[in-house]
Amino acid sequence: MEVSPDAPRPQLFNSPLEAGLRTVVILDAFAPEAFDIPTLSLLDYYLVHVSDAGGPRSVHPDLEAREGEYFVRRRLVEDGVALMERGFLVDRLHDERGISFRACDAAGALVSLMNTHYNNQLKLAAQWLVDRAFEEGLEKFLMTLKDGIDRWTLEIIGEPER
Repeated sequence: MEVSPDAPRPQLFNSPLEAGLRTVVILDAFAPEAFDIPTLSLLDYYLVHVSDAGGPRSVHPDLEAREGEYFVRRRLVEDGVALMERGFLVDRLHDERGISFRACDAAGALVSLMNTHYNNQLKLAAQWLVDRAFEEGLEKFLMTLKDGIDRWTLEIIGEPER
């Protein structure tokens, strides 16, 4: 089957596929932990902007307006997780805390095959996040990351009126 040169090309950058693959990298690195969508969105932001968390050089460029990225990330991560779930790379869990997701056994095999420079940088950033979470304690580390986002919210939206 020949593809027309005028045929639309699939969007890969900022797509559910890209976000889903990053989510698999995160969940594989943190395995066997499971995270809900807001936490995965938070970790996805810091995966590509790891220097914002005090880590090594970020995978994505440190643009001035990058704080706004977090606010549009949730839907993309949600769609990406759904795609990875359909691909049997992510398991959906239901418990007293709600719905969360964790890496399937096949996730590690996929991540080990992701060997481009970009993917290797993602894996290094994910490992830095895991190491940091282990040092500080996962809950405390996640709160520190969330506090960073909350500070940006106040800077962007402003203090609520009293």
